[in-house]
Amino acid sequence: MTRSSNTSLHGPRVLAALSGSSEDAALIRSAHRLAEREQLPWGAVHVDGGRLDADRRLVLEQDASKVARLGGEMHTIQGQDRVAELLHYADEHRITTLLVGCSRPSGWRFWRRSLPERLLHAGGAFDLVMIAETSKRPRFRPRRTWQRFQLREPAIATATSLCALGSAWLLQAWLELADLSLVFLAAVLASAALAGTRAAMLSAFLGFLSFNFFFMQPRFSLAILEKEQLLTVVFFLLVAVVVGQLAGTGRRRLHALRHSQEQSQRLLAYSRSLSAATDREQVCDIGLTALERWLHVPVAFLDFEPGGSHPCIRQAIPQGTVPDAPALTAASWSWQHQRPSGVGTGQLDEDDQGWRMLPLSARGRSIGMVGIKLGQRPAPLSPDHEALLESLVGQLAMALERTRLVGELETTRVSEENERLRSALLSSVSHDLRTPLASIIGSASSLRDLEAQLSPQDKAELLDGILSESERLDRYIQNLLDMTRLGHGNLKLERDWISLDDLVSAAVQRLAPALSPLELRLDWPTDLPLLHVHPALIEQALVNVIDNAARFSPPGGQVCIQGRLDTDHRQLEIRVMDQGPGIAPEMREAVFDMFHTGSEGDRSRYGSGLGLAICQGMVGAHGGSVDARLGPQGIGTMITLHLPLPVTEDTQDSEPPHAD
Repeated sequence: MTRSSNTSLHGPRVLAALSGSSEDAALIRSAHRLAEREQLPWGAVHVDGGRLDADRRLVLEQDASKVARLGGEMHTIQGQDRVAELLHYADEHRITTLLVGCSRPSGWRFWRRSLPERLLHAGGAFDLVMIAETSKRPRFRPRRTWQRFQLREPAIATATSLCALGSAWLLQAWLELADLSLVFLAAVLASAALAGTRAAMLSAFLGFLSFNFFFMQPRFSLAILEKEQLLTVVFFLLVAVVVGQLAGTGRRRLHALRHSQEQSQRLLAYSRSLSAATDREQVCDIGLTALERWLHVPVAFLDFEPGGSHPCIRQAIPQGTVPDAPALTAASWSWQHQRPSGVGTGQLDEDDQGWRMLPLSARGRSIGMVGIKLGQRPAPLSPDHEALLESLVGQLAMALERTRLVGELETTRVSEENERLRSALLSSVSHDLRTPLASIIGSASSLRDLEAQLSPQDKAELLDGILSESERLDRYIQNLLDMTRLGHGNLKLERDWISLDDLVSAAVQRLAPALSPLELRLDWPTDLPLLHVHPALIEQALVNVIDNAARFSPPGGQVCIQGRLDTDHRQLEIRVMDQGPGIAPEMREAVFDMFHTGSEGDRSRYGSGLGLAICQGMVGAHGGSVDARLGPQGIGTMITLHLPLPVTEDTQDSEPPHAD
């Protein structure tokens, strides 16, 4: 390791310059150790010059995953001059330590200096650290990668050259010799755009021969007599080669861009599908379906019971797919070591197995495992496919972790809600039930112990108090029972025809003691239609609203009950108005929540806060609604019950039945 003495006082940061080669692993480990030792943030950067093959792209994908696991940041920047881009990035991000590998340039470029030498020569406000690989690197040997020969390429090159020859033959009477060469350049461009670089080179060669043979003196000969013609032919060949190379490179990059866009669109649709899934089963189904459609091989999702060592198959596509014994053994090994195994991994890679096991983990926690039967594919996965597979599996792991966290949050929320309701119920029982019980016990003990000293009038008052408090206690208990029935969905409607007069009369009779100090006013037309409802439930809802109005009304105040027919919405409105303090606008919806008693909590003298909630549930069970508004002339509160009128075969074309 060598180190320069050029030190910076800017913001601390450690950076590793990756190249997609085997030395990147050593760079990442060294950067991570240095950052931990110095307590500095760190990251990695790669300068993409557009010349990477599929293998090196796969290495970079794996490097990015490794950097993320170790807590670093991975960045990719575009540029042709790697040294200039690294210097600019280091200056822009105030890098203090730059780690590079000691790789040498290509074998045929023997005069070119290595990357560390060029960085030292350029200079920079950072420490330069060179990392040498522990194992000896093999001698550089240029690797030739031959593409599969296709008849389409020479066919296109020949066709475009013949078209250019015919066009030039027709235009030779109007164009100069130098201008005719542009026709053959057009053929080179067409070949590059249609078939690639090799077709362009072939078209350039054919154009060179055709141009020299048919149009230069002496014709029908490859001999060149004049030096001006030699320059014309030579420059034509050079321009054709350069143009063909550039056009072919542009075509390759265009295809690569389209392929990248297709991959991005596929990953985007996959991410959207995973984000819309609400539970673990849906996430697994979406992930396995995407893998099966893309790879065209069976896939399975495996899991392990807590403390178990044998995998359980949770889902599989196609259904009924079961990994064989070697695959299950590989799954157990992968679960234990949290590393992939099977086909193409170098771990437990038997020929008769055919499965690859990929463990899923997030935040250091094992989530599950995906098994893919890659042995059925006719060819192994390419580096691009390996990178895409890793991305799909990684997103599946994150989606499974998200559903787990959502489930835990929902469980916590429900637990907190249950605890809140339990506390409110205990508060209601301790306050609202204890008060009438204390009054009943006091009155009964007075009658028993002081019967001889009490006058008949005193005895009657004590008995009236016992009766009144008993009825009040009965209403509280009935509210609790009704709320339980509403919460569990056990409320059954036994409908019958009843008039508004009968409903209000029954409710007022039950609340006679509470309404005695108040003025009660009843107001509704005599021809209101009958209601087809559950009489007891609507009566209880009306009792709760009237009792609420009575408790909030001042002594000597007025409680008004109105009824009106809303023909536009085909419903009957029952309005209960008081002259109390009213309800603030922001609280008019909250009063229908359970245990809502205003700002006094369990010290409130107005009850448990169940009355209006039960009223809303009972009316809602009939398809109606309840709302709270400001009373007439801005005084008090008006609670309105909206009850829909029935639509039957006898009343579809006429009004509902009216009370006699």
